[in-house]
Amino acid sequence: MKKVYIFSRTVLIVVVVLFLSGLFNISKSSEPSIQYVATRSDTVRYMLWLADVNDSDVVYDLGSGDGRIVIAAVRDFGVSRAVGIEIDPNLIEESMKNAQKAGFTNKVKFIQGDLFSSDFSEASVVNLFLGHRPNIQLRPKLLAALKPGTRIVSHQFGMGEWQAVKELTVRTVSFGMWGEAESPFIYNLHVPDYTGNESHFGTSNNILMWVVPASVAGIWHGEINTEQGIRELKLILHQRFSEVSGTFELSDSNNLKGNTRVELWGSQIRFWCLPDNILFGQKELIFNGQVVENTMSGKVIMREEGKNKEYEWKAQRDKVDFTGTWEWPCATGDHSVKLHIERDNGKLIAKYQDIFHDKNTILPVTDFYDFGGGFYFTLLIGSTEHGIRITDDTGWLIGEAVWEDGSLTGKMEFYPYGNTNDNPAGAKITEPVINKWKPNLIEK
Repeated sequence: MKKVYIFSRTVLIVVVVLFLSGLFNISKSSEPSIQYVATRSDTVRYMLWLADVNDSDVVYDLGSGDGRIVIAAVRDFGVSRAVGIEIDPNLIEESMKNAQKAGFTNKVKFIQGDLFSSDFSEASVVNLFLGHRPNIQLRPKLLAALKPGTRIVSHQFGMGEWQAVKELTVRTVSFGMWGEAESPFIYNLHVPDYTGNESHFGTSNNILMWVVPASVAGIWHGEINTEQGIRELKLILHQRFSEVSGTFELSDSNNLKGNTRVELWGSQIRFWCLPDNILFGQKELIFNGQVVENTMSGKVIMREEGKNKEYEWKAQRDKVDFTGTWEWPCATGDHSVKLHIERDNGKLIAKYQDIFHDKNTILPVTDFYDFGGGFYFTLLIGSTEHGIRITDDTGWLIGEAVWEDGSLTGKMEFYPYGNTNDNPAGAKITEPVINKWKPNLIEK
């Protein structure tokens, strides 16, 4: 029989103002579950400046408090429309009074509601000052609802393993204060618990910015019409938020193939195809263009022996179907686990099942991302309402795959929770397990 231990996540207290980053339950009632702490006016200006806010933007502030970010976007940066979403009716009333005093009631709007159920899809800039855990809980909706290229700015708190593209440290005259969920993963760049890019102590605040990426995962096919004839370029791209990697194949006299280096900024994409079956530098391809749904288009430069030739290139992404029940060996034992994927109203829904330990328990995978021809997900196995349930299988499960030749191909990673100082004697401690992932489809 396996021993099971329950640990409550402890809270670290700093000084002055209480702001719990990791322990809030996200309430669906009108009672705020994230305590309101006002952002300093100078930090407000820096947040909007970092996002390069201009008069063409629609700015949303999620958890808008007294409305200061919404009002500043109109007053100081000239936006024609700014919206605040706030669950506390008293703060909504205060915001409207502040907007009236500033003379901008015709350009701002304040909505009383829960930010997890509200519609903010029209935003081109989204501002946050919520906490680490709420940020992680919100990010699936941010990526699903917002258009590629939308800027997300957060005061103080990060997005886990989704790395910011811009970061600014702002000095402040007084100490801030919040509680923080203890975790052995705070410096692990690969899991949502990562907080290494957040400002935790001292007289400074961090401001971080992300750009919503286009969904580019999958297999792409397109033809290059060269002087020597038509060449087909095939790309296989794997995606984890804005991080994209892949391989390519080019049909020519050498049948070139190799790795692809990719940069993705919203819907703008650049990649370098570096062949590994010829001498280095003898030939390479450089592409610069954009992605709109299942079409990639732009210009490709074919560089051969120091000479460049430029061609138009347009590619289409292969159609995919992830739905079904997928099975693979568990990282911590010789039994199998399953991932059930279905589509509900056009949205992919995933559930995880380990029938060896508990055949009756199916865990919803809420942190799941559909990237077109591939997907990415994270799941903290062992998480409960009261803390962490420590077993041999407790830890972060990170999965990523693309649809290729009728099956899933990608990588599965498991980061065990057991390597903590509070781990009781007898609980198993293991190193991270990182494997190529090609699960079997056992039910459609």
